[in-house]
Amino acid sequence: MEIALKVVVKKLLLTSGHYHRRLRRDNFGTVAVLCYHGLRAGTAVDDAMCFRGLHVTAQELDAHCSFLREGCDPIGLDQWKASLNGGTPLPPRPVLLTFDDGYRSIFGLARPILQKYRIPALVFVCSNPVENQELLWHDAAVRWLGEAEVKAMRDLSYTDWQKACAKLNRAVKGSDPNAPLSLEELKILAATPGIEIGGHTAAHARLAKASREEQLAEVVRNKRSLQEWTGRKVRAFAYPNGLPEEDYNGDSISVVREAGYEFAFTTVQAYAKADGASLEIPRFLMLSGISGAELGHRLSYSWPRAAS
Repeated sequence: MEIALKVVVKKLLLTSGHYHRRLRRDNFGTVAVLCYHGLRAGTAVDDAMCFRGLHVTAQELDAHCSFLREGCDPIGLDQWKASLNGGTPLPPRPVLLTFDDGYRSIFGLARPILQKYRIPALVFVCSNPVENQELLWHDAAVRWLGEAEVKAMRDLSYTDWQKACAKLNRAVKGSDPNAPLSLEELKILAATPGIEIGGHTAAHARLAKASREEQLAEVVRNKRSLQEWTGRKVRAFAYPNGLPEEDYNGDSISVVREAGYEFAFTTVQAYAKADGASLEIPRFLMLSGISGAELGHRLSYSWPRAAS
């Protein structure tokens, strides 16, 4: 009952314009980077999805973008970089949208919404699933073996993890709700104004489980493939899973720097300092069930404004 009441109150605060008025008086002094994954259509096909909670519905993303366009200042990486280099300062309430993994739903569902609201976005893509048209390994493990196997595989050494992944490799139909981008879709996405493609390793590797040489191979292969396919420079990276020491480590940061990346993103839940560490930028994880009202409440009150 208490949870339901809070939902009703937040919806009333949104529809009354309270969150927008509250934010218009505010200055973040930091950047709110939002971390999405794929999208769900909100139909019966969702029943076949793996990790449904990671995939917001198209209606939820539309509500988020509508709120952000009116109440905040959506930015792209160029704008952020220019401000860091002494150019025009960032607007008062900068928000950057990012999407991890490279699901086909980014093209079919997210792209039209982003264009509708003129909101820039970074899309971090794993290259192996695109090249081979197969599920990301964690989706394949859930689909064929069950959720328990995902945790077991996450804890394997890099070499053993590769062997386990090889047993999961199967071609996937484009209609699969967890399907990766096709090569043609990736190219169109990269050419879409406001959308930038970033790296995410070749196979969504847990970098902290790999040697420095293995990490470098994952990161460099991914970047080279994306640049070759899109014909564009790839300058931003997101660490798979994204938690320091658990999922990436000091070697990972060194490798990302050596590969020539200018920005790298984690999943540490915090606002990002406008002039903070460029290779460990925190993000807020966006999950299914976060309504436009809930996003407004988090930006207005729940997410502590102290920069990481």
